[in-house]
Amino acid sequence: MKKIIMPVLLVWSACQAMAADSTWLTSVPEAMAQARRENKTVLLDFTGSDWCGWCKKLDSETFSKPEFQDYASKHVVLVMVDFPSKKVEQSDEVKAANKALSEKYDIHGYPSLVQLSPDGTILWKQRGYLAGGPEAMIAALSGGKSKSVATAPAAHPAVDLATVSYPVAPAHRLGEAPKLQGIFWSSSHPSVILQGKTCEEGDSVEGMRVLKIARDKVTVEWKGQTKELTMR
Repeated sequence: MKKIIMPVLLVWSACQAMAADSTWLTSVPEAMAQARRENKTVLLDFTGSDWCGWCKKLDSETFSKPEFQDYASKHVVLVMVDFPSKKVEQSDEVKAANKALSEKYDIHGYPSLVQLSPDGTILWKQRGYLAGGPEAMIAALSGGKSKSVATAPAAHPAVDLATVSYPVAPAHRLGEAPKLQGIFWSSSHPSVILQGKTCEEGDSVEGMRVLKIARDKVTVEWKGQTKELTMR
């Protein structure tokens, strides 16, 4: 029995150590200081952690994978720059710092990634979801070390913030049409927020079906009639 338990404990300890090494910080000054001490780069992940579908996809398909976590523990200090809806609590200090970072690095959509050298030089920048899993992310971060300033093309365009309203559902009476609260525009995978729920073309919420999503309007079917909804 002891021979079985010992390897299990060793594996568990290794996993715990890996999880600790891949912790996401929220303070850029703290991350930069750590990067200088450990000769690493810094990765800023601008995300809407509790509402952005492509951000969640990036987390599940890349950041959560052991391959990426192992690489990050040795080479990268991770920083989450989060812009959540009301589901996630943030202090006023964190909100102000994140807003300033978004302006400093000219962020216009989520997810967006910025890799920095320990002295603050931009090594690599990505707007939108990066396909390819851990392998693609590791290749981009490794290549960023040898570049001064580079902007990688987005595999999927980032959310157009000009058409976004955060998904906080307003008061809703029985029988009323679901409210349009946001258009997340992407040429390949557009989505909308209806009554606090993320929908793509063909999806339905409380009897309203999404027919077509454009940059500035959404065509829906409601009670047998076709209607166009806008954010204005």
